[in-house]
Amino acid sequence: MEPLHILHVEDNSDDAALVKHLLRTENVACTIRVVSSSLEFESALKESAVSLILSDFSMPGFSGLAALKITRKQRPDVPFIFVSGTIGEELAIEALRNGATDYVLKDRMARLPAAIGRAMEERDAKRRRHADEERLRNQAALLDQAQDAICLNDLDQSILYWNKSAERLYGWTAKEALGRNANELLFQGDLTAPLAALKNLIRQGEWKGELHQVTKNHAKLIVESRWTLTRDQNGDPKAILIINTDVTEKKQIEAQFLRTQRMETIGALAGGIAHDLNNSFTPVIMALSMAHQEATEDTKKLLEIAQASARHGVNMVKQILSFSRGVGGEQTRVNLETLIAEIVKLARDTFPKAIEIQNKISPDLSPVNGNSTQLHQVLLNLCINARDAMPNGGRLHIEASPITLDEMNMRSRPHAPGKYVLLTVSDTGHGIPADVLAKIFEPFFTTKEIGKGTGLGLSTVVGIVKTHGGFVEVTSEVGQGTLFRVFLPASPPTA
Repeated sequence: MEPLHILHVEDNSDDAALVKHLLRTENVACTIRVVSSSLEFESALKESAVSLILSDFSMPGFSGLAALKITRKQRPDVPFIFVSGTIGEELAIEALRNGATDYVLKDRMARLPAAIGRAMEERDAKRRRHADEERLRNQAALLDQAQDAICLNDLDQSILYWNKSAERLYGWTAKEALGRNANELLFQGDLTAPLAALKNLIRQGEWKGELHQVTKNHAKLIVESRWTLTRDQNGDPKAILIINTDVTEKKQIEAQFLRTQRMETIGALAGGIAHDLNNSFTPVIMALSMAHQEATEDTKKLLEIAQASARHGVNMVKQILSFSRGVGGEQTRVNLETLIAEIVKLARDTFPKAIEIQNKISPDLSPVNGNSTQLHQVLLNLCINARDAMPNGGRLHIEASPITLDEMNMRSRPHAPGKYVLLTVSDTGHGIPADVLAKIFEPFFTTKEIGKGTGLGLSTVVGIVKTHGGFVEVTSEVGQGTLFRVFLPASPPTA
């Protein structure tokens, strides 16, 4: 152990000599510098290494409390012990309150070596604590630089540590997260997965797997989670170190890739089945045509509907083939009034009678450049969705009108201003919740039961409208119904 460098504030040379003799007698390895004035004291603090300060309490022109105040300001880590014959209990308490380490009365000087020993032990312990705290701060700073969300939970899942990446990923600040239960914070009621992970962790000491979690704003996340059980000095479980990597986007890309593969498979199969479908439709159309010649007036109406449906089936097979080959389909000038009339007739003949079907066509409606079969599919898909939203009946309204969109209208729309035809399809059905509304145009997203919807209808609508240079907007309110707006560029007048 290195010798202590003691600075002794004392104006009595006999007392200073007594302290020096006592410490040498007790084999306290030290060097002692004695000062008696404020100037000498401050100079010694600046110029020399000081391990410990001993100070008389009361001296002419310079007090021990003044020395203590200077020490705590300039050298706050240096232990300070009063050695005095005049200090009383109240003054001693005040001195300790102001930062003194200890006090020894001059008539009990035998206590001094032990007091010095305790003071140095306290100093060393404080330095170790400060070093540990600094190391922890440095480690925390490194953890905050990590891209992964890192947290430390106790065995009851109360959060003890929460790094910056956890703040960024989940939206909860460390101040908000600390002390909260991780299961309540990150999972929406279903705790099956985290409880199973905890059981495996306790049994094996570590666990790795995927977890579905939520952010502060209730956005859904998929994380690759790695749990490690930490133990105390006795080997007993103490806490859980958790490192979470956000793989939400990765999973979405994988899912989209699988969907793309499915679509490629459908495209490959489409060519094989199209020939058989055409062969199936051909005799149906021929038979309907022959039957129409001999049918009654009432029967002829039904046969005409069947013929129209069969022809649309043939056209849709052609569209599937075109889609599978990457062909957009031939475009011509399409009269939307005729197209809407066909859809309205089909809906009135096939939809439940509890659904009232209305339509309104502007007299100055312009044609559009497009593919009539594809646009027929757009309207049919929207009308079928409206029908399914009104299982107990309601009102379906189809309308077409010209509209001019200027620069102001197009600021929030990624399309050019100009003349458009606006098709609207509205219903008085159950409406769409806000969280679902944001997803309805995603491929394969559906809220319908298995076997009642593919999730391709609205994504097909958007795809077709985009190929026609237009766009789709939707508004909905739960319990009030839904309104789809389809904007298609108006065809310029012919010369």
